[in-house]
Amino acid sequence: MKGVSACFLSSILLLSGSTIEAQESVLVRAMKDELTRTMEELQLEGMQKPYFVAYWVHETRNLGVSASLGGLLNLGESSANRLLSVEVRVGDHNLDNTRFFDLSGGGGPDFGSIRGLPLADDYKELRRQIWLATDSAYKQALDQFAKKRAVLQNRTRVEEIPDFSQEKPYRFTDESAAGQLPDAVRVEELVKDLSAVFKAVPDVFSSNVQANLRLGTTYYVNSEGSSFTRRSPGVSVRALAGTQADDGTELEDFVAAHGRRWEDLPDREELAGQVRGMAERLVQRRKAEFVDRYNGPVLFEGQAAAELVNQILVPRLLALPTPVTDGPRFLSFGRLGAGQNNPFLDKLGTRVLPRFLSIIDDPTVETHDQVSLLGGYKVDNDGVPAGETRVVERGILKTLLATRNPVSGVLNSTGNRRGSGPAPSNLFVVPRRGMSQEEMREELLALLEERGLDFGIVVRRLGNPQMALSRERRFAFMLPEESGRSNLEPATLAFKLFPDGREELIRKAELLGFSESSFREIVAASETLTAYHTTYRPRLGFTLSSLIFSSSGQMSSPVVSLVVPQLLFEDVTLKRPTGDIPHLPLIAHP
Repeated sequence: MKGVSACFLSSILLLSGSTIEAQESVLVRAMKDELTRTMEELQLEGMQKPYFVAYWVHETRNLGVSASLGGLLNLGESSANRLLSVEVRVGDHNLDNTRFFDLSGGGGPDFGSIRGLPLADDYKELRRQIWLATDSAYKQALDQFAKKRAVLQNRTRVEEIPDFSQEKPYRFTDESAAGQLPDAVRVEELVKDLSAVFKAVPDVFSSNVQANLRLGTTYYVNSEGSSFTRRSPGVSVRALAGTQADDGTELEDFVAAHGRRWEDLPDREELAGQVRGMAERLVQRRKAEFVDRYNGPVLFEGQAAAELVNQILVPRLLALPTPVTDGPRFLSFGRLGAGQNNPFLDKLGTRVLPRFLSIIDDPTVETHDQVSLLGGYKVDNDGVPAGETRVVERGILKTLLATRNPVSGVLNSTGNRRGSGPAPSNLFVVPRRGMSQEEMREELLALLEERGLDFGIVVRRLGNPQMALSRERRFAFMLPEESGRSNLEPATLAFKLFPDGREELIRKAELLGFSESSFREIVAASETLTAYHTTYRPRLGFTLSSLIFSSSGQMSSPVVSLVVPQLLFEDVTLKRPTGDIPHLPLIAHP
């Protein structure tokens, strides 16, 4: 009887719109009511009405703690905010106000309005703030649309690519609990304990440990009927350390752990062991030798293989539109033309990897080999449902990861809008017939013999600019690519491998000449795949999407899970780092 009553009640809830409406939060009701009024009434006299409007509200509770050498740098105080982002489009799907950049008029490519909302659920005040933001976004959209049409009147559009794709409405409500942040004292104690590890290692000159925890909920509605409520909890612990060799060479390394909730992190002893191991590696590297220059086969294992894919290949897999400007000179500013400069846009249907490799992006997969994957979601920031995307099949590029902003050859969203533009979710590099660890080594040694080389190179760790102590490295992604400068982070753990199996540590090395075309020359991949988590930030510099504040209300970089095999390349150039070397500290470590 109870089961029948429950089914009957569920049916009533599904059929009764008024009952569902009554269950909606004050915030969602305010968003929907203001959206309805906007689409019915918003129009300046003689001007076009909006054809599309979307609202995002991103609520977050954050807790951040950092420490150095066992002492807290800040207390673990939590903060909360509620941020509204509005997107207004005028025109139509083929041509609207977006994808326009105008430096001369002081306008950037933004097409929305962003503001903080009160944390209190005051219906009238929420409506008022949403109204003010919408009014501002609409006026800005009209201005940008007029300028864009004026620019295009003096040009012949060679290729008619729509500005906005048409997608089916989709609704989703995340039923999971909002969760709670852990007690700040627990976080402070962990961070202090991990940072205290470096007190026993005076040869490590600088270090810090940071913990960041976030509980986020995103609410979304648009004028096409799509809506979602999505939870996005996240936690990370990062230990960064740096030192200098006797000749002044700067050496850095990091340990990072990611999870959705505090309980997902490794326990204290495991994290402390990882931090001690990183400190020991830095000390050993201070005394290691360089490789002046090497040309030959290189085997990338574990984290290094994943970072290689992350830094070089992944940016080419993203469908970034090229902005319309009133002068081509603007496309060179901060690499705004990154979209049109992506060589993969012209390689759809061609081979970009060896025939034994495929690439799949799938935000619906939750684990790999008992490791939780963290890049997943049910719906992307455009309200497009998540699903598998086969980007490369047996070496052939089939599509790119896209948002609702089309590019040539990719006219519909793949459900990959994360933050302000496309980004991977859970990205799998899948070998058709992978080799064992022993076979990979044998293949490397066979290449050495064929080339008459005394040793090969095995790389196990690469740097990550977001995990750098120096400010210059963290913001290196903003710099345009220069001839002679590596576009790949240095190898932070690499070895010479000799035919007898002996390994010799290399202090530090730059890997030169890597590009998307290098991946076609992979000669072998392992059967074992490594899951690696990192926050994703575009490596192409100031792309259109990175210049604007995320329309989803999120400033943090999304977490991506990369599942990658070991990769063996036949020809790689590796050399000693160049450039000025800073002097050692005048006084020894205390």
